[in-house]
Amino acid sequence: MAEESQADPPAPAPEVAGAPKAPPPCMDLTEFPIKSDFFDGMHMLPETIEKIDSAPNFRQVNGFPVFGVGQPSEEGFKTVLEKTKASPEDKPGKILWFNFRKEPVLYIDGTPYAPRDPSDLHRNININFSTEQLDYLERTFADFTAEKSQKNNQTLKVHKDLAFAENPMEREAEEVDLKVEQVKGMHEIYDTLRATGFEGLAVHRIPVTEERAPAEYCFDHMLDILKDEPASVPCVFVDQIGRGRTTLGMVIACLIKEIQITSELRRMEEIDLVSKDTVKDLIHQKFESALPKCQDDDDPFIKGEFDVIKELLEKFPATIEGKKKIDRVLDICGPTPKGTGLQNLRECVIETKWKYDVASEDKQVAWKGLILDFMERYFYLICFATYALEEGPGGYNHSFSWWMDEHKDLRSMIDQGKDKLEWYRTVDAAKLEHLKDMMSAPNYKENLGTLIRTIYDFAFVTYADLPRGPIKNNSMRRLAATTLLDILPPDIADRVNKKMEEDPNGSHDFLTLVGLVSYYGADDD
Repeated sequence: MAEESQADPPAPAPEVAGAPKAPPPCMDLTEFPIKSDFFDGMHMLPETIEKIDSAPNFRQVNGFPVFGVGQPSEEGFKTVLEKTKASPEDKPGKILWFNFRKEPVLYIDGTPYAPRDPSDLHRNININFSTEQLDYLERTFADFTAEKSQKNNQTLKVHKDLAFAENPMEREAEEVDLKVEQVKGMHEIYDTLRATGFEGLAVHRIPVTEERAPAEYCFDHMLDILKDEPASVPCVFVDQIGRGRTTLGMVIACLIKEIQITSELRRMEEIDLVSKDTVKDLIHQKFESALPKCQDDDDPFIKGEFDVIKELLEKFPATIEGKKKIDRVLDICGPTPKGTGLQNLRECVIETKWKYDVASEDKQVAWKGLILDFMERYFYLICFATYALEEGPGGYNHSFSWWMDEHKDLRSMIDQGKDKLEWYRTVDAAKLEHLKDMMSAPNYKENLGTLIRTIYDFAFVTYADLPRGPIKNNSMRRLAATTLLDILPPDIADRVNKKMEEDPNGSHDFLTLVGLVSYYGADDD
């Protein structure tokens, strides 16, 4: 059968003389690859929390109309908004939707995608423009992508992460050809939702850098939106995964709503509408009751007792109450059993430090950057909580930026103090010398069992502050292996290193080294 001839493409529409051209966006994204927001293993909440396939990591903070979610699919938006209603029968009212992403997002056949810097595909782009500029960039990016698809026979090359990895240096992705039927901008998704039953949807963009503290004006922007809204108005917070930035927004919203409620209860007490004891009991039950205990709750670092935080509490005593208040909010917005979330924004500082301790030197760079950002974010949250406790009951007569200007030493304190951590593990020099003496003894092979136990004890004491689990186990094994190599006499060390060089891809863990040491004795040829 003869091949059907293809119709000629339609002629381009003639340009109208004098028609104004759309202004260019704030940056050129034409050469930026597109990457899917979705990847395998993206949903990380426990099975006890309801899973919505179209809305990864969707959850609600217990006791608050505050919700968090990763970037949903197009159909997932409606599912999330339905979940914000007090009961399924209710008619949707006002809903505050907070987009905490800097990066523009578009939808290809219902799935969210975002541009990535060609030189850094494993991080969301970090750009600094106004909200209006970002929204316009997002529109033009969707238009450009739709045109690009049409020119390429409805096909686009897109990237996709194979799995989640917290450290960007550990992420892997693949590039695939994607057949495209439809490209939509975020504004089209929102307009459709408002036209199909969610007229009260109010969208606000708060541009926050991944894993970092928001700019002071972002705190103020969010406060301006929430302070005059009833505490009962539901808020939904969104970023790509629904983790760091989403949790940050949820924490700030819960704090603001808590102060709204407690301030109103105390006003009712002042006019004798509610008794003092009743107000005290209500506030305690909802905002101050004990949370479930965890194994490592007494660890000073889990409690956020870092040097720069202790300096903050000492020099600005008002922050003691601010830390106490924000710590509880961080807990209920964090993982189970205390909360329903993905990340505790206080505990993640030391948890990331543990990962840094066991990482190879090349990957420690990225971990250290995360630790410093997490420390700064926690510091700023304590400051914001202190400000909110002072200004909230009176209606926030001053901005957070003004408050920080009034306490400008806080900015230099965190800038200079956020890296005051023990970046290198200090080992007991006396015990290390004792191990060297044991290894240098003529009968070291006969005492190899004692030597192994002593090295393990040495590693255990060095990492005594780490909680039980894989991070501690890996840290101890790594230290045990490096310690054994360090204490080997030169002649045995040469033989063991030569054997390891012959098999560079082999396992060079502690037990393997013990086997090599026992085989290559000092008097072996």
